[in-house]
This record gives sequence, C-alpha cells and structure tokens, in this order.
Amino acid sequence: MEEARRAAGCDDWGDDDFRAPFEVLLAALNAEAELTPEGLARTRAYVLRMLTGRLRLYRDRKAWPAIAEEEIRAPLFITGLGRSGTSYLNALLAADPRNHAPLHWQVWTLSPPANHPTTDAAPLIEAGDRLIRFEGWQDAAMRDKHDFRATAAAEDTLMQDYSFICRSAVSYWDVPSYGAWLATADFSATYRLQRKILQAMQFGDPRDRWVLKSPLHLRQLSYLFGEFPDARLIFNHRDPVKSLASAMSFVATLKKQFGNPPRPTGRSEALAMMEASARSLEDLIRRRAAPAVEAISIDVQYLDLERDPLGVVAKVYGRFGIEADSRATGNMLSYILDNRKGKHGVHRYDITDTGLSVGEVRERFKFYTDHFDVPLEVKA
Repeated sequence: MEEARRAAGCDDWGDDDFRAPFEVLLAALNAEAELTPEGLARTRAYVLRMLTGRLRLYRDRKAWPAIAEEEIRAPLFITGLGRSGTSYLNALLAADPRNHAPLHWQVWTLSPPANHPTTDAAPLIEAGDRLIRFEGWQDAAMRDKHDFRATAAAEDTLMQDYSFICRSAVSYWDVPSYGAWLATADFSATYRLQRKILQAMQFGDPRDRWVLKSPLHLRQLSYLFGEFPDARLIFNHRDPVKSLASAMSFVATLKKQFGNPPRPTGRSEALAMMEASARSLEDLIRRRAAPAVEAISIDVQYLDLERDPLGVVAKVYGRFGIEADSRATGNMLSYILDNRKGKHGVHRYDITDTGLSVGEVRERFKFYTDHFDVPLEVKA
C-alpha cells in the first residue's frame, strides 16, 4: 500500500470496503498459492496495479468533480454461461461508435480519464499494452481463448477486480480461503466501484449507451440491479456440455498464467463449477418470471451468434429500440471479417477432461436447456 501511495502520489483510498477482502486475498496468496517466481512477479504487479488504480481514480474525482455527476443511463449488460459468446457479442456492439465499451488499455491504466479531450491516449495505450503483456494476458496459451489486446473491449470483472471483491480471483490463483470468504460476501461495493470507473471513462465523451459484459453477472444479478436499476440484460445461452468444458479449460490457462503449480483438473472442482452454474441459472429463471425483469431482457443463442452475428445484433437492437446506422453496420461487418474463429489458434476442450460425463451434465441442466430451448452441440 505504501508503494502504491508513492506511485500514485496520493493517499485517498476512497472507501474502506476494499480493505477486508484485500487482506483476505493477500493472506491466501501467501499461505496457499505456491506461485512460481514468474507468477509471483505477475501477481505482485497485478495487486500493485489494483491499489494504484484505486488511488488515481479517487484523485481524479477530486481533480474533476464533474466526473461524479456523470449519469450512466440504461446500460446494456451481456451475461450468461461462461464461454457462450458474450465477448464476441460485446465486441460487435462495441464496434458501434455510438456505444461506450471499456477497452483493455483504459481498464489497465484507469487514469487520467481515458476519453477526455485533454487526455493523450497514445502513451496510455502503450503503458496498458506493456502491463497486459507483463501479466501474461497475451501469452500464446491465452490468445486462442480470449482477445486481450490493449484496444479490444474489456470484461467487467477486470474493472471489478479493483474492489478486491471479485470472483475472478479464484480463477487466477489457488486461494480456497479467499473463495470461502467470497461465498458470503456482499458485492455491493464491487458494483459501486464499477459505476465510478464508468463515470471516469464517460467523462468528456458522452455517447448513447454503455455495452458491458461478464458471465459472472449471472451470479450477482441482485447486486447489478441494486446499482444499475435501469439496466437492460442480454442473456447468452449455450449447451452446458460445451460451455463448462471451455470455461474449465480457460480457468486452467489463467492459473498457469499466474504461476500456480500445475495440477490436473479435479472432478470435485468440476462438480463445484457445474453446481454453481446450475444454481445461477435456476435463479435466472425465477427472476425472469417477474414481468419487470422479462421486459428488459433478451435471449441470444450461441449457435445463432456464430451463424448470423449481424442478425443477432439486429434482434438485440430491435428489442431495445436502438437504430443501427450504416457506420455501425459497416464497423461490425469489418470486425466479423477480421476476427474469424480460430484466428489465433483453435481452443480445444472436452467435458470428459474435467472428470464429468456428458450424461450427468445433461441431466443437471435439463431444466435450463428445456426452458430456453438451447440447441445441444454434443451427443450424449
């Protein structure tokens, strides 16, 4: 914390909601993670970036009081099972110049306000790219799974990490005690901090709407609505056999990136992820029974997104009364042509690698695939 204060040149942390999770996470990293030297260096850089970013965020709110007056109106949140095409849909919507989407360099640097006319973006993009590469987000093993280029659209969890109350940490490191702490955590501060970050990014560059995404919102909908009551929700759906297998492969890559000891995926871990995903979907179905929630929701099937991405965007825009102009359509088409699936390699995964069988996943998620009429991609 002292090093972060020196780097930021200030000492206002904002609120104290981050201190308890910060201390729990660091205790877990020291006692449980067993990181390699490279992983330790990356983890330390990550933690220092979170602390420094918080300080600079609150410093900017003092320097530009108008940041706190920015209104985040009716943001579009994309969520759903992990690896169900949420990032791809978010990137398409981000290609519309009327939409705001946080970019990786903006999330990594956080200050000064990224879109303000007085901000010189070039050195910030360079600094963001340097940090992204040092922390391993552009490692070859990661690039076939997710696009972490500095100028690509970023996931909400990367903003929420600054609160130190974020489920992504258990995907980065083997920290079971922190995971146990998260199980009963209040995520309100996470969404309050995300709003502050969005206000800073919006400052000086008003656009029509925000487009945001994270599969983890699915587990935190009450907190999302608590902070963003006028949010609109896009729910991506995919065969759980495929999404679970891909998600667990992605987590294994993240843990390798941050220097955790190599371990085969255990069946108990797979069962825990399956059950957590199933419970979040059961909660979703209960919430969607409320007319007010259904009125601001739309469903997107992964296979439809693969086959006809522009058709899916038209469906989303039509649902929420958004008009697509020629610039938006042209930018989206360019993105589709420039980002063919497999451009950076093929991500291969199989549910049996996790210790689960197709049959047991099918049985646990039958309520979900039946309710949302999700096409099955794998035969039992």
